[in-house]
Amino acid sequence: MQEYKEILNIKEIAKYLNCSVSMIRKLIYDNQIPYFRIGNRYYFNIITIKNWISDKCNNQMEGEMYNG
Repeated sequence: MQEYKEILNIKEIAKYLNCSVSMIRKLIYDNQIPYFRIGNRYYFNIITIKNWISDKCNNQMEGEMYNG
């Protein structure tokens, strides 16, 4: 598995999540992904993103348990 640096830019996070840069921009605009800004650039902490993914997966699995 490829190692990633701790802080990623928007192109790197799109590659990491296997989605487009425009999808990342939409998530930012909708405030649905954790990020921080320096000037007019967006950055993502890989540890925070991994935790965010884990939380999303856990919430989805809990919803399936209640609906299933």
